[in-house]
Amino acid sequence: MSLLEVNHLTQQFGGLKAVSDVSLTIEDGELIALIGPNGAGKTTLFNMLTGVNVPTSGEIKMATDKGQVLINGKRTDQVAKLGMSRTFQNIRLFAELSVLDNIKIAMTSNTRENFVETMLRLPSFYKKESAIEDEARKLLTDFQLIRYARSTAGSLPYGLQRRVEIVRALATKPRLLFLDEPAAGMNPEETADLTAVISRIQKDYGVTVVLIEHDMSLVMNLAQRIYVLDHGSLIASGTPAEIKQNPAVVAAYLGGEAVAEG
Repeated sequence: MSLLEVNHLTQQFGGLKAVSDVSLTIEDGELIALIGPNGAGKTTLFNMLTGVNVPTSGEIKMATDKGQVLINGKRTDQVAKLGMSRTFQNIRLFAELSVLDNIKIAMTSNTRENFVETMLRLPSFYKKESAIEDEARKLLTDFQLIRYARSTAGSLPYGLQRRVEIVRALATKPRLLFLDEPAAGMNPEETADLTAVISRIQKDYGVTVVLIEHDMSLVMNLAQRIYVLDHGSLIASGTPAEIKQNPAVVAAYLGGEAVAEG
């Protein structure tokens, strides 16, 4: 049973089909890239997979301990509880809060708060708070962010904000992490750092990663399999080596590397 199974997914806005009859599978532990020219429908597909948009037709199924669960129509918080997390093209940190608080907020999605112990500030409340902070600090340490723990998230350089955003998504303890153009706007040094972060999330944390990315060198270095969208339709899938030589992909990119935006 695949971790995620997508069957004949379509998203239509009026007379426009942004995504048309797309089927794909994502296996547990994979690192998958979704690429395509401008307006190919990649972010629209991400939005359906993560509960932001409801598909016009088709099915999205995710494997759980109780078998496959149909995601269609579920709210984003319900999808998150199944083990999905994501980032967006535009950074969405709590800019005025500290880096540490950003991570702690994400971690509370997996804790159960008791109204009485919270209101009365019982010892159990402080014990839970202490455990969350310890775990958040460990995560920041693992990704070389602990020195910025007390810094305001919005004050950090762009590349560090991206890293914090990805680590915040990881703090929800997802099984499946979607990254929407994580390297957008980064310089080569920041991109190299990001590549190491994404690789570590997959290999050391055992998280399945799916990313949309315009940086083809990053995609070819990281991805195990690649899906290619063009005008809302899936035109190719395969390993990086296969995709490089696929005539349909070359035609879609007009013979060169494209800047891919959903």
